[in-house]
Amino acid sequence: MEKLSTLEEALLNGGSSVSNSSDPSKTRRNENLTCYSKAGFFSILTFSWISPLLSLSNEKTLDHEDLPLLAADDSAYETFTTFRNKLESECGSVRRVTTLKLVKVLIFSTWQGILLSGLLAFLCTCASYVRPYLLEILVQYFNKEHKSKNEGYMLAVAFVAARLVECLPWRHWIFNLQQVGVRMQSILVAMIYAKGLTLSCQSKEGYSSGEIINLITVDAERVDDLCWHMHAPWICILQVALAMLILY
Repeated sequence: MEKLSTLEEALLNGGSSVSNSSDPSKTRRNENLTCYSKAGFFSILTFSWISPLLSLSNEKTLDHEDLPLLAADDSAYETFTTFRNKLESECGSVRRVTTLKLVKVLIFSTWQGILLSGLLAFLCTCASYVRPYLLEILVQYFNKEHKSKNEGYMLAVAFVAARLVECLPWRHWIFNLQQVGVRMQSILVAMIYAKGLTLSCQSKEGYSSGEIINLITVDAERVDDLCWHMHAPWICILQVALAMLILY
């Protein structure tokens, strides 16, 4: 018999995180958590926390053992447990869950990420309209007969600062949206899987295995895709307002 891979051993091992409802964050203790969980402000701001993993990837092809573990708050086990507790407190029982309550609890479970992504989107949108405003000042500066060097230097610094203020929030905005989307998707996948394990034989007659797989692979992924556009309505209004402000 061929030697089992690491992933297969993790699934078949009786003492692994998938059995006995144990916490996955307590397994594989010899491995380090991701640097993101203990990164400082500057490291998070510049994404330098991922540098050790990138340096290792330049030396060798990354294996499964080379990938660091997620922090407990970011793991599917922790997020699903928190979501399930909130859902039970909201509905009283999982059997009485409605679509509206499910969406409400799902939003409240990730409200910090949604709020932070909204703030980053606001900063990025406002910063993107600073350069058109500076262009008008730059044109007026070139039309002057007597140009001041200090004013030119200030305009150059302002252009660079505006670009930095626009770029950094945009990068963190995309990263934060990915985090929120993956968390929502993992919560829904775990919820559907847990529900599928408790279905009675009579209930399984109305839902085929293909339909359940489609819920996990397609519908849950659409919720992840929705996170990329959750701020689009008010961002469009803000962009139009800023454009009108600059023109008039």
